[in-house]
Amino acid sequence: MFEQGNGVDLDRLNDAERQVLQLLAEGHTAKSVANELGSTPAAVNERLREARRKTGASSSRELARLLKSQENRDEQMGVGKPPLLPAHGPVAGAEPWRPHTGVVAMTTLFIVAAGAAFALMSPGNTPAGEVDPLLGEALPSGPNPAALHAQIRTETRDRDWAPRTEEAIRARTLQIPVIGKNGNTLRVTCAAKICEIAGTIRMLETKPEEYDPKLPENRAIAALQSAPFVDDISGLGLKSEAGLFTGAKGAKDQTVFLLYYSRAK
Repeated sequence: MFEQGNGVDLDRLNDAERQVLQLLAEGHTAKSVANELGSTPAAVNERLREARRKTGASSSRELARLLKSQENRDEQMGVGKPPLLPAHGPVAGAEPWRPHTGVVAMTTLFIVAAGAAFALMSPGNTPAGEVDPLLGEALPSGPNPAALHAQIRTETRDRDWAPRTEEAIRARTLQIPVIGKNGNTLRVTCAAKICEIAGTIRMLETKPEEYDPKLPENRAIAALQSAPFVDDISGLGLKSEAGLFTGAKGAKDQTVFLLYYSRAK
């Protein structure tokens, strides 16, 4: 639907973008939206930027107002949808980082600059094996960061393969600007079947309209999910499994990333 008189196409917004805009319309900032969703301000800003691009809106606040107005009219007409409330869920054994609304396996590449994280949304509360009416088939039950986070800390380490693979992963990851530099940490851990690439990226606090994908920290987050990086890591005999970009407890200026790859052979 085009908002009358301004050419803003609200129908192009997906549920994730609507969720962020709903919170913005309630008076939240990008920072408080990130706290509500267990995300990062950078990820929220990227989602708002994409919403503006899709709709042609010049302001995220104005877009949020237009969406709110449309939803109010729809409710009055009896055709409104329930609000897209944020979902929260604890991650076992990983208190310092909070998951987005369900992170699915990265079997398909998703480019989400600035932690948009990595913000891959789960398919709701569909029980495992149940056919989703929209897809006509059951969704795959892939691994998730919490399970992989625990697995790599319990399985036996391959003393021959793990150190060589860690060194190769680290060398490739350090090619990305700001990763492992300027106070940002990089941790690469391989066990027997799973490798974890983890670290922190210091982020600048910006308003939604000021988000700049060209900033080094935002480019670094996008690069960690780009085809060249995933392909290079896969070339080491690994397969991308899952990933998470989120905030760090007690460090509001940091994005934490955890990427998991399984041993292909």
